[in-house]
Amino acid sequence: MEFWSRRHFLRSGLTLLAAVPTGRALAASAMMRGMAGMSGMGDMGAMPAKAAPFARPLPIPPLYAGTLAKDGVREYRLQMGFGSAELQPGIQTPTWGYNGNYLGPALVIPRGEPLRLWVHNALNQSTTTHWHGAHVPGDMDGGPQSLIAPGATRFYQYRIEQDEATLWYHPHPDGRTGPHVYGGLAGLYLIQDGTDRNLGLPHHWGVDDIPIIVQDRLFDSAGRLVYMPQAMDVMGMKGNRFLVNGCESPVLRAPAQWLRLRLLNASNSRIYNFAFSDDRHFYQIATDASYLESPVTMRRLLLGPAQRAEILVDLRSNEGQRLWLRSDSAAVVPGLSRRPMDSDHYDRSVFDLVEIRVERGQGQGGRLPDRLLAAPDLPTHGPEHQFSLQGMGEGQQMMADMRRVRAAFQHVAHSGPGGMSLGIGKVPVFSINHQFMDMQRINLRIPLGSTQVWMVHNEAEMAHTFHVHGTSFWIQGRNGHPATSSEHGWKDTLLIRPGEQIQIAMSFHHPATDAYPYMYHCHMLEHEDNGMMGQFTVLPA
Repeated sequence: MEFWSRRHFLRSGLTLLAAVPTGRALAASAMMRGMAGMSGMGDMGAMPAKAAPFARPLPIPPLYAGTLAKDGVREYRLQMGFGSAELQPGIQTPTWGYNGNYLGPALVIPRGEPLRLWVHNALNQSTTTHWHGAHVPGDMDGGPQSLIAPGATRFYQYRIEQDEATLWYHPHPDGRTGPHVYGGLAGLYLIQDGTDRNLGLPHHWGVDDIPIIVQDRLFDSAGRLVYMPQAMDVMGMKGNRFLVNGCESPVLRAPAQWLRLRLLNASNSRIYNFAFSDDRHFYQIATDASYLESPVTMRRLLLGPAQRAEILVDLRSNEGQRLWLRSDSAAVVPGLSRRPMDSDHYDRSVFDLVEIRVERGQGQGGRLPDRLLAAPDLPTHGPEHQFSLQGMGEGQQMMADMRRVRAAFQHVAHSGPGGMSLGIGKVPVFSINHQFMDMQRINLRIPLGSTQVWMVHNEAEMAHTFHVHGTSFWIQGRNGHPATSSEHGWKDTLLIRPGEQIQIAMSFHHPATDAYPYMYHCHMLEHEDNGMMGQFTVLPA
């Protein structure tokens, strides 16, 4: 079977659709005719690239637990700045990073302690730093209103009171989150309260407790990052090389014992279906913002952008063997859109991400617990609020959307690392409840201290994600059916298939004012940057 890129589909799409003259097909046919005549719209999708051989050691982000001030407050200092990193073997790439060349340290955040954080911007443009998944007030959240000018420093002060979890941090400027994350600005945010040790989980960082930050990137012939080279990348920027912790084709030397992998899909738009090369079982123990109720046995784990999961892999009988963590994308990703052009070569393939070489065990290893987290008591009534997600319009609206994208693409700035394009942003293409992001509009007002049920419906032709700031939610059901056992934990980001409806419940315990509201948005960053975001306040009733 031949794999088609979005480029091949575009060139052949009119013939294919002519055989199926439905309203949806005719609309897609009109879209392709319009794209084919637009500069920057007709050549879509990165061509396949030969991956580097698996040779270099997997980099492990350093833990950063801050320092204790004289008053007992834990303090952290981060700087966003320019760097150069060997993302591909033997090639130096201009990058951005936190406290280093690419990505950032893993912040160790003790639950319940008062914290102070300073974030300095040493870049050439304004940006923010958002604590993704953290329960903090709106003015501490690092959303689009919290811009840090070049040369300036922003101060944060808060206390984290939520379950042990693997969160992350990244920029969040309106219209430019995509290129700022793509340039290298992201890091892990580890809430700790001793639960993993009490449960007997693997917890030796870099030995049997391994972060896996997965990103896809596109490079030019000089090794520079390439972002949104085509206007059609507004549908979602995808690269043809895969980085784990900032390294292509890395090797992890792991002990022959229980191995804990903390998976973060830090790609802008790509969805991964994680699996192992020998098709072994593994056990999911945590989701975005907490442990699960109990470990869940699986062979595949689907993660959309910004989603996290922790898994345990039993390597006790594998000393001297090799296996690969991979994405079995072909098994599921093409079915997450009604338009074949949304899938590229890698979405229709199986590809390896990390080679694991199993060596002699190191001391007493961890174990697989029977139980992990007690389920919360949440309301089961109907939703207080409903959200619908929309992609590009149809018919004449679709053509108008494409004209706006094309016009914006003629004025792209090239002020990213190494002159990288910043792509296009703030073009009203994607929407929530048929409203595009407007920094001057509050879309929703929620009483402080309330617990609410929301319903999110994906009306678009492709899968989207949905992230809520300032809280975590519990999935109550999909399309009227109960959530699966792998969703029985606190989350902050949904992956929603076309036509799917998901009911979630959450509480709001921190204030967010009109000046510093919270966001809800798609976390496919090119969608978020081009309209698919809204704002809400949380204030006393």
